[in-house]
Amino acid sequence: MDSTFDLSTTHYGVLRGNAVESVVEFLGVPYAELRDRLADAELIKTRQGGILDATKDGPTAISPRQGCHLEQEAIQHTLPPKDLPQSDRHCLNLNITTPRVSLQSKSKLPVFVFIHGGGYALGANSWPQYSLQRLNELSVRCNRPVVTVGINYRLGVFGFLTSTELREAGYSPNNGLRDQRVAIEWVHRHIQCFGGDPSNITIAGSSAGGASALLHLHSETPLFRQLISLSGTYLLLRPTTLDAQERAYQKALDSWGLSAATPGERIRYLLETPAEELFRNCSISVMPSIDGDLIPTDTSFAEVADPDGLHPIGKKWCQSILIGDAAMDASIIDFVQPELSRNCAARFIKLVNTNLPQAAAVALLQKYHLLDEDSDSQAFLKILDYLNHVTFNQPSLAFSMGWSNRAHLYYFNEGNPWDGPYQEKATHLLDIAYLTQNFSEFLSKEQNELALRFAEDILKFCHGLKPWPATGTNFHLRLYGPTHAGCMTKDSTKPFGPEVNRQDVMANLPETVSRDTLISIAEQFKSI
Repeated sequence: MDSTFDLSTTHYGVLRGNAVESVVEFLGVPYAELRDRLADAELIKTRQGGILDATKDGPTAISPRQGCHLEQEAIQHTLPPKDLPQSDRHCLNLNITTPRVSLQSKSKLPVFVFIHGGGYALGANSWPQYSLQRLNELSVRCNRPVVTVGINYRLGVFGFLTSTELREAGYSPNNGLRDQRVAIEWVHRHIQCFGGDPSNITIAGSSAGGASALLHLHSETPLFRQLISLSGTYLLLRPTTLDAQERAYQKALDSWGLSAATPGERIRYLLETPAEELFRNCSISVMPSIDGDLIPTDTSFAEVADPDGLHPIGKKWCQSILIGDAAMDASIIDFVQPELSRNCAARFIKLVNTNLPQAAAVALLQKYHLLDEDSDSQAFLKILDYLNHVTFNQPSLAFSMGWSNRAHLYYFNEGNPWDGPYQEKATHLLDIAYLTQNFSEFLSKEQNELALRFAEDILKFCHGLKPWPATGTNFHLRLYGPTHAGCMTKDSTKPFGPEVNRQDVMANLPETVSRDTLISIAEQFKSI
């Protein structure tokens, strides 16, 4: 029977959590305060007062109300909905789960800190698909106990919009990333009270969360021991220039009818307008920006893939990474931007011919069998293959090469088991659905076995073990699935080919064609 559990901490008072099975959950634990919705997050170092009720989810960041359901539709299976409040100033909280036995002893367990995805626009640590309770219970059962922490951070306009006048008014760029950084600092200060080892933190993220985790490697100060990126890198979700952010800001001002307003009036509007009204009247997409601080410069594939280089600087202090992609991660592009399929063959062919020399353009189009006469549906599937190889697979490979002999590379090839347009395809977010164990009631025996193996490998990595050989001088990766074809897990020494379900987009192209050019074609295609 579930009950509550009161935890006395050194500097954070008494927290009341939920004792569930073999673990205790502390939900909605505040880690920072905000002076206003655009201000820098201020770390909560100590807490005074009575018992902190951590039995209920805290507020989420402001994002589209239907976002959780939409993301589950992309997974192609829904979970029971939760009624979650949103807040512009009180969303900076953590969901912490720890083995019950660790609270009754002086344990120092590895810490798994998870950053949710959602394109920097939506997501929450309390969404059902991101609950870490079952993963924590599994860690106890398989004798690899960890403390798990899910981070909330600001999203969209409040998380990533910046401009010259905002910065001149004292508002920093990259609020969402700064929130994450403060959350990591909170974990360092307080996680020992929850049975965690602050010197043994693994930061992990899915999609935009994986890109965020990798961006924190730009820190000169050590933040964590290891890193896990599930289908997300900053070579795909590239930070934008401050000039591009300025254009986005001007577009937002136009949509709010503030073009003629003074800087003071504009900032007051941003600070005081009800959040839902603000978001409803503005549809711009904002990303992290190259601010010369958290994100010092733009980055090329070559820099990331250089095993002798020092990009990012975190290669000096992060011991190892685990990184990979799914065979049809690009399914999320179809889901988010279905309009891209219209007249897609002609648009894509034009972009290829514009950006590549003639011989390279012909070779690339032949590689993907793309023809002018293809129907939209035929052409779009071929283009999605290209997008998958260029924006998901190649970045994972680049990072694994750059971290030679310290990178564990995986390919997730498990087919989506549920009805939908990508059934039996290894879709975006399916890996996190398997990892968290939150969809186990809806999986077959074989699918659940694969989910267990995937999660157990992640937990081994958190414990400093090598779940499979690192790639480096000798290429090595682990395959997960597809179970519907009789494959559970398998190791391979080949990066490409039918055996691993990946194609070398660079094969037969001139050496003068760079991966950055190919990903630029993808970005241009998605921006039309």
